[in-house]
Parts: sequence; C-alpha cells; structure tokens
Amino acid sequence: MTTTDRYHLAADTDTPRPRALTLSDLARTTLWVVLVISVVGNMAASYSGAATHIHLACGAVTAICVTALVVQRLRGRR
Repeated sequence: MTTTDRYHLAADTDTPRPRALTLSDLARTTLWVVLVISVVGNMAASYSGAATHIHLACGAVTAICVTALVVQRLRGRR
C-alpha cells in the first residue's frame, strides 16, 4: 500500500461486478409483492366480514405464490 492510497480511494479492480437483473429475479420480486398484497387483502377481508369468495380468492392467490416461490427456490438449488 502506498501513501497515496492510504485511505483506499483507488478503484479496486478485483471486486466482482454486480450481476445483471434476470427474468428469475423479476419473477421472484413480483411473486413476493403479489403474496404480500394477497395476504393483506385476506386480512382486510377477515376484519371487514367480507364474503367467502373473497377469502377463497385471496387464499388461492397466496397458495399459488407460495408454491411458485418454493418451486423457484428448489430449482435454483440444483
């Protein structure tokens, strides 16, 4: 280390570059957003005393999102 680089201000060329955003990353983010929205919707439907078909729709969306996230995670392990 030289005295001019005492504070590590020079660009480090050995650090890896951040990876590009992939379709899988976009799908995972979208699934998480939809999952949170469906859970909040189901909770709001519970507190407001909404009809059963609203609970079933929110529950189905939640189950689909969780299943898709688990499948995506298991495929990524291979």
